[in-house]
Amino acid sequence: MNCQTSPMARGWYTARELAGLPGLPGTERNVREFAKRHGWEAQRRIGSKALEYSFAVLPTETQNALIARTVGEAEPQPTPAEAEPERQPAPGHEQLTDAQRRVMAARVAFVREIERMAQMVSQQRAIETLVALAQSGDLTPYLAERVVIANDRKTDTRTLSERTLKRWVSAFKKQGERGLAPKRRKADMSVPPWAGEFLKRYQRPQKPSVEAAYQLLVEQTEPPHPSIHQVRRWLAKLSPEARERGRMGPRELKALQPFKRRSTDGLWPNDVWVADGHTFDAEVINPLTGQAFRPEVTMIIDWATRRIVGFAINLAESTLATLDALRDAVSRVGMFALFYVDNGSGFDNASVYEVVDRLGGTITHSLPYNSQARGVIERPHQSILVRLAKSLDSYIGADMDPEAANRVHKLSRKAIKEGLKPAQLPDFQSFFDRLNAALDAYNYRPHSALPKIRDLETGKLRHRSPMEAWKSAEAEGFEAITAPADVVASLVRPQETRKTHRGEVRFAGGIYFLEALRDFHGDEVKVAWDYRDASRVGVYTLDGEWIGEAILDGNATAAMPQAMIQRAADKRRQGQLNTLAKKAKTLTGKDVEIRAIEPAAPATHHQERRIEQARAYAKRLEADEMQRFEIPQNKVERYRLWHRLDAQIQEGKELPAAAIRWHATYQKHNDFRAIAKVMDADGQPPARTRRAM
Repeated sequence: MNCQTSPMARGWYTARELAGLPGLPGTERNVREFAKRHGWEAQRRIGSKALEYSFAVLPTETQNALIARTVGEAEPQPTPAEAEPERQPAPGHEQLTDAQRRVMAARVAFVREIERMAQMVSQQRAIETLVALAQSGDLTPYLAERVVIANDRKTDTRTLSERTLKRWVSAFKKQGERGLAPKRRKADMSVPPWAGEFLKRYQRPQKPSVEAAYQLLVEQTEPPHPSIHQVRRWLAKLSPEARERGRMGPRELKALQPFKRRSTDGLWPNDVWVADGHTFDAEVINPLTGQAFRPEVTMIIDWATRRIVGFAINLAESTLATLDALRDAVSRVGMFALFYVDNGSGFDNASVYEVVDRLGGTITHSLPYNSQARGVIERPHQSILVRLAKSLDSYIGADMDPEAANRVHKLSRKAIKEGLKPAQLPDFQSFFDRLNAALDAYNYRPHSALPKIRDLETGKLRHRSPMEAWKSAEAEGFEAITAPADVVASLVRPQETRKTHRGEVRFAGGIYFLEALRDFHGDEVKVAWDYRDASRVGVYTLDGEWIGEAILDGNATAAMPQAMIQRAADKRRQGQLNTLAKKAKTLTGKDVEIRAIEPAAPATHHQERRIEQARAYAKRLEADEMQRFEIPQNKVERYRLWHRLDAQIQEGKELPAAAIRWHATYQKHNDFRAIAKVMDADGQPPARTRRAM
């Protein structure tokens, strides 16, 4: 692109361009005559007959006018061949504030203007010209605005000076743009002599105010003392962590410290389970004693999908609650690989270790005072359990109005004392049903920690729900490993001691019968119960030996045989019909027949349609049976099956579509990689250790 070069950049001017300038005649003809009289050096302008004169031969006042006219003009863009390499940002630019960068850019504008003017005149003369224009107020609006910014003063009355411009030019040559940035006074971070004594009185668990700690400092130490304002200014310089240390314990102090976010990328369902207990913030009727109590709810969440896979209810966070929650989770979704818990007594004990080892998993504990590491389970406590507790009248959490809580407490205790059912407290079955509903709602509700998908109904993006994440993993090839039934059945459940009577044992208002209890008449046994299924209980000896399962009303029979009852009912119905027939003959004088009319059968075309649908369904099942691809339950067998399929695919054999999909996805599964390591280790199983994370 052709650029029109300015006369100043060329250094030559025609008579027309010089006419009327200070020190020269006002017409073009008189300028030419003036040039002849003074013997100015002249040349023909390329492409024209006009003569042009050199800048150096012009009068001084004319030169000044030409220089002032060009101040602030934009420089023409250089051609690619002439372009200078782009200046890289000087080190330390990222440490400047916005105000420092603004002042630096304004000063750069004057340095660049001096460099441009110095191409035709000396640097001294260029600086003098800029100073004179600034004092007379003849700078362009762009440069005039930057005079105030470049001076970096609170007042806008200052102008440019020769010394200031020379200092900027020198700093730019030595340090580049960074040398033009103004220095800012840094905060004095030195520790005053009174700081230690003040912090001793301020950084205490009682969290005294600044005024109280300052008053103790004045009363208990020798002068001189700082003012309260000095103390406040110094405290403001400290970081929140340094200021609150001592006022907050190690656990609370973690809320002010940086943390690491743990990514679940690469995790499959059942890879990591996280468990924790929470004391419910509302009172419930105890099913065993009939008294009010706050149940302990132990929940287990799958880290990869955020699905609540199991839970248990108990009087406290005990070993029984942990084992009951494990039994529930394993029964629902299969085996786990890693069990991540805290160091509480309900998790850190030999009984839990034994059960985890029997299930084939590994248990690991979080570090002390590191509940944030298990935030994946701490958050559902708030969104599920606390929200459910607040929906009950018996809520006694921190947000409950004290007056209302006291009134509910008095009414419920009065009803319990009188043997009545308190209306303010839900019974255990009602609480259990509402807890189940809350857990289901959570599992099917979009979760912010899961990836986003396009909703099929609304067409909008939303997060996946835990159940959608679980189903998505199953579609990608995940298959849960089913726990052995005998192992699950042997897991410990909550137990109570009861006395037997003629094969029966009474528990929670029900009568349970077991034939094997015939030999334990009058003895005490342990009854293992499950609030999820009240139809049966497990019975153990006091030594823990398994006796069997007692069935609710297992020895109850009908008072009379059903056939005898049915014959009696038919005879009674026939007798009533005969009585009606006699009354009808008395009224009409004729024999009357009374018979029952069966209801009309449904329409035949509806039956035919259902039969056709059943036949079509059977055909689909038969077709699916031909394409069904069965995956072994054993990990090693699945590993061997994958290698057989891989060999068949390499040979070009035709396989079912389900087998091809499974072959493509299973090699990415953690089971595949784990077994591959075992096979590579010549059959030596990897050591399982317990460690803190």
